[in-house]
Amino acid sequence: MTTMKTRALLFGIALGAIALSSCSNDDNTKDQKEETQGVRFTITEEGFGADTELTRATPSAQPQIIEAGDCEAEISIERAPAEKLVATRGVTTPVHYTIRAYHNGALRGEMKGTFTPTGFTPDAGYNAYMLLGRNHTYDFVCFNDKVTPNGNNLDVTLANAKDARIGHQQIALTTVDQTINLSSKHVGCRIQTMIRCKKHLPATTATFASRGATVPQTVSYNPATDTYTPTATTTIPTTANNSPASTETIYSSSVYGEAYNYSSICPDYHYVLPTTDAKNLQLNFTGGTIFWNPLNFSISGLSTTSKPLIANGSYTINIKMKPQFTYLMSNGDIGTFRETTFGGGSKTPIAVVLNRGTHMAIALNNTVYTPSWSTSSYHWLQTNTHSVANLTDALTSQATSGIEETWNPAYTHSNVTGNKVKALNPDFPPFNGAANYNPGTAYTGLTPLQWYLPSFSDWKWIYPLGFGDTPGGYDNHYWYGNLVNEAFTQVGGVKITNRSYWSSTEEGIPGDYSGVGTATLEQSYFALYSGRKYHHYPIRPFVKY
Repeated sequence: MTTMKTRALLFGIALGAIALSSCSNDDNTKDQKEETQGVRFTITEEGFGADTELTRATPSAQPQIIEAGDCEAEISIERAPAEKLVATRGVTTPVHYTIRAYHNGALRGEMKGTFTPTGFTPDAGYNAYMLLGRNHTYDFVCFNDKVTPNGNNLDVTLANAKDARIGHQQIALTTVDQTINLSSKHVGCRIQTMIRCKKHLPATTATFASRGATVPQTVSYNPATDTYTPTATTTIPTTANNSPASTETIYSSSVYGEAYNYSSICPDYHYVLPTTDAKNLQLNFTGGTIFWNPLNFSISGLSTTSKPLIANGSYTINIKMKPQFTYLMSNGDIGTFRETTFGGGSKTPIAVVLNRGTHMAIALNNTVYTPSWSTSSYHWLQTNTHSVANLTDALTSQATSGIEETWNPAYTHSNVTGNKVKALNPDFPPFNGAANYNPGTAYTGLTPLQWYLPSFSDWKWIYPLGFGDTPGGYDNHYWYGNLVNEAFTQVGGVKITNRSYWSSTEEGIPGDYSGVGTATLEQSYFALYSGRKYHHYPIRPFVKY
């Protein structure tokens, strides 16, 4: 009996020892799982657009086209290059941050303090480091004082869109103390406008605003999903968006109107919150003359389709301005490029309008031959009643109309035999060729057309198409000749530069009336010169509609 009791006692002791050993192992395992390490932090404040990959292949929306008076604006919204910051991995001025550490969605640590270029100073009650479990993966969230904590979410108002910063990184800890660099980025995004053109740009005035109460007033950031959600909307009040004159060399920088090499960038940025839709933002142009008339139009949405802007994004509203040349259509209407078959419309253009007040236009093409101004029998004789001794007078006090000298017999001198209407007299090929110009399509307008050889003075009306310096005489004057060419070539016509053309104006003195006014149109300049009747030049007819 004693032996059995002794054995039972020993068995109980053994079980107890096993139990104690098991508890001891559990405690050791628990202690091992909760082993911590000290984690210190540094902060890098990224610039706007720092995460933009400008070379990535992403589909871009079609530019928006707006016809506004004498200009056509092509609007696109593009990601701008990253903001250039000082080459450092730290902050350059004292900044106060809150840092939170999450593991599996649960908050495991928080600290607050001020980062400086030389170190970190924790707020009262906080350590300079955070104790976290080893070998765990944490989501670290940092934010500055422009951000308001709302539970685990972070709220930002539109007023703080420029300066509010949040950083979110997932980092796996090791088994040793370490320092982690956190990258904080702007919550807001910034917008800047740039006007581009093939000619030099003057200073312009405009305003920036929202289309009603459609932009986020506050957004809430959810670290668990890494997303922003608008919680209230508001109106962006009208704000100035003025741009200076371009600084590129006039005329030559764009190869005389060939390339969009002139730019004017508004120096001011506009700041909005993420999820703001670009289609709810607008620009209103209120002043400045790029082409012929002062600007006065609106871009009612910076995008025609929904385009939410992202946090820390830097955007450029690229506005290409081109002149709205005016055309005479085959049905008698006057319209712009977009109304023609070449611009997506239904009308056929036959001439470029030069002066709507006097119903003056110029043909899209030259005639098919380049004759002398008259037959040899008239090379030295006066044939016009309004001949000039000096071509300068033909631009001022003795200016005449080519339509009169082409069609009015009273403008033909008595030296001329045969038909006094030069349009009908084969001895004057340029007049006859211009009068019989065929635009290639039937004209159905109410008023019959009169094609004619332009006078020396008439040629001045093409000069405004090239936006050059104002001609005071017939010397060379710089202009954007390639832009003039575009007026013709974009609707199927032939470029007009690199040629000299006949005019109807006769120059001379008794005994020598061999001079004729000519117009020379080059890519870089426009000039009115004196030619000779026996020379050969092309004909570019004008038309009265």
